[in-house]
Amino acid sequence: MGTLLHNAWEAAREGVLLFQENRVVYLNPVAAHLLGVEREKVVGRPLLLALRDHKLEALCRVGGEATVESRGRTLWIKARPGILLLWDQTEEKNRLEALEESSRVLAHEFRTPVAGMLSLLEALQGGLRGEEAEEALQLLYQETQRLRRLVEDLPLTKHPGLERTFALEELQGRLERFLAPLLAEKSAWIRWQTPHTVRANPDAVYQALLNLLDNALKYGSGREIQVVSEETAEGIRLEVRNEGEPLKEFERLFQPGQRGVHAANVRGTGLGLALVRRLAASWGGQAYGRPLEGGNAFGFTFPLQAESRGQQRATSRPV
Repeated sequence: MGTLLHNAWEAAREGVLLFQENRVVYLNPVAAHLLGVEREKVVGRPLLLALRDHKLEALCRVGGEATVESRGRTLWIKARPGILLLWDQTEEKNRLEALEESSRVLAHEFRTPVAGMLSLLEALQGGLRGEEAEEALQLLYQETQRLRRLVEDLPLTKHPGLERTFALEELQGRLERFLAPLLAEKSAWIRWQTPHTVRANPDAVYQALLNLLDNALKYGSGREIQVVSEETAEGIRLEVRNEGEPLKEFERLFQPGQRGVHAANVRGTGLGLALVRRLAASWGGQAYGRPLEGGNAFGFTFPLQAESRGQQRATSRPV
């Protein structure tokens, strides 16, 4: 029976540690891995030498169950007289956190178009006629199609097959029509300088640019917002520039739930820039922020297309 138990413990997926009189009697390979020790160096030695954590040692003394963070892992611990059982729940915790973040991001993705569609419907109910009504209906149709694609293709960032080469100027009219109520409310306008062509999912770029423009309108102090694309050695960068007090820190704002110092009086979830970063990564780009003289710029990049890289190498060869 002793051999069978020993073999079972050796093959167990959970960590097993046996102790007596505060000294380690046995620990299986999983326990040694979770505790980060070598078995031959801790067997017969004081319990604290194997655990290297006073919280775990205290649990061995009093017994019970607990979830603890130890050595970068999330461990569920069950202690009984002479026995310590360990389960690694790190992956499960990370999976739950990723699921919660995805849920928040998806809610953000849906909230923006739905809010715009409600504004258009209210305008139609308020008496839009003729060409203005036709334009509102067309925009409603486009946004309904986008919502349908979001539902069918969730999550958006996992479908590189939706990519195509398109001119950034294609997004201009659609974005201005969608943002028309907010532009009117702020007495603001957008100046476009986007002559470049990129390869990406147009809906993803639209959503990322919409989030940046929405932030600029909410948090910027100037009436003019610039959307500028530029060619760099690495590819194309597209950024939204607005007037305001230059920020001192940008990276933190791209973390989920983080908002700027000027956001206290503005409704929001703090997910807009996090979503921009996720979307940019889907086509191989990066999202960033940088200060300007008298303002700030937030944008994202597009890597060079294969054919462009080939042309660049060809033109750079020595004659």
